Amino acid sequence: MTPAARPAAHPADHPARCRLVLVDDHPALAHGLAALFAQEPDLAVAGQFGSGAALLAFLEAQPAPAADVLLLDLHLPPPLDGLALLPRLRRTWPALRVLVFSSAASGALVAQVAAAGAHGFLNKAAEAAELLAAIRAVAAGQRVFPAAAPRPVYAGPAAVPCPAGAAPPPETAAAAGLLLQQLTTREREIIGLVREGCSTRTIAARLSLSEFTVSTHRRNLLQKLGLHRPLELVCFALAHGL
Repeated sequence: MTPAARPAAHPADHPARCRLVLVDDHPALAHGLAALFAQEPDLAVAGQFGSGAALLAFLEAQPAPAADVLLLDLHLPPPLDGLALLPRLRRTWPALRVLVFSSAASGALVAQVAAAGAHGFLNKAAEAAELLAAIRAVAAGQRVFPAAAPRPVYAGPAAVPCPAGAAPPPETAAAAGLLLQQLTTREREIIGLVREGCSTRTIAARLSLSEFTVSTHRRNLLQKLGLHRPLELVCFALAHGL
């Protein structure tokens, strides 16, 4: 699949907004992130791209700085992955703040990313509130890096890996519609509360369920929707109005 660029839908006349550019080659996650940011009045998506080459073409075509913060995945289609992009971004667009958002999060990699010019690093296991806080901190001139060894990619209760036969991430409206039809009423209730930022304990209290039952539902939702991380579930819910 050839990564496609998605120009911003927001006008460029909002000086108070932090202008974001997203670079991630997973369309379902990228679209979900764009939906998440659209809920925030101080954030505006200026561009969404699936490759390093598409990002550079966008930046080079702009007469003035096109964005304030770049949310960058490291694993991108060759020849330009995130690590290869960082030194070039630092040289050519030094005012652009870069927050690396990746599931690969060893201590050595975080140090390498920082040395290459990134202003922050966040594991894709982060919750939506953590991601929003990191973006705002980086936009404000702060550096955001883990203080200790990063946590596992998914640290939720009783987490299991996505099975080999799981459905792929929904990349079209038709595929998403089929997946939504598989959700039970209870699963829709839970995904709605996850979207609101509720913890497993809070969901359990609201629905009069045990935490174990809620954890099982959350785990089943990830498998049923072909997702891997809690943030992806939040993004899916936002993108599809759940």
